[in-house]
Amino acid sequence: MQEVKEGSSMRRRNWGILGSFIILFVFAGLLGSCERKPLTDKAQVRASANTVISTIKDQGTELTAITNSLEKSQSLYLKEHKEKPNENLLKNKQSDVYANVSKRTTALTTLTTDYKTLNSAADTLAGFAKSKTPNLPTEQIQDLVQSLKIISLDHDTFSQFMDEFTKAEQTFYADTADTTDEKAMDTAIGRFNQYYGALYQQMEIMQANLTTAQQQSKELLKALK
Repeated sequence: MQEVKEGSSMRRRNWGILGSFIILFVFAGLLGSCERKPLTDKAQVRASANTVISTIKDQGTELTAITNSLEKSQSLYLKEHKEKPNENLLKNKQSDVYANVSKRTTALTTLTTDYKTLNSAADTLAGFAKSKTPNLPTEQIQDLVQSLKIISLDHDTFSQFMDEFTKAEQTFYADTADTTDEKAMDTAIGRFNQYYGALYQQMEIMQANLTTAQQQSKELLKALK
């Protein structure tokens, strides 16, 4: 009688273990079915095109902020220099000049981050442009990739301009902090203003190429439908 009870108890344990394994297998199967499937080629291209559109929109906002800051800097300096002579306004954290330059610096940092996002999308698109995958609008992809390469060159050039402008700006504020002679001041401002003209010209080129890439991205999305 004892042997029957022990046998019955063992069978129940075995069934319990087997049941646990079955539950685990079923659960694993459900997890596997819920895993995200890889994006199709069209989905990857579509996602990259949408990334380009949204990122370029953000860059337009950042370029506007930089332009506004540059324009404001020229008038702010003349006004605040009279109010606070013998002072390097660029180092005075309480000055309007310092606040204005800080906004520009923030916009520049964000602009650079967005260019990295664009480059990532460009790399994805370049892969499809070379592979010439069937059922994909290869020509439109190639057009967009080329525009993104030009935008990358634009950014490199603009970054070099901004680096030189920043150095010149620091020198200008330091050298004119205690300048009271109007002729000397006009000469310094005239020399420094050359950088503004170069930057405005470069940003116009950048904006034109960004607009082209954005339009090409929209055309690519239409071709994917």
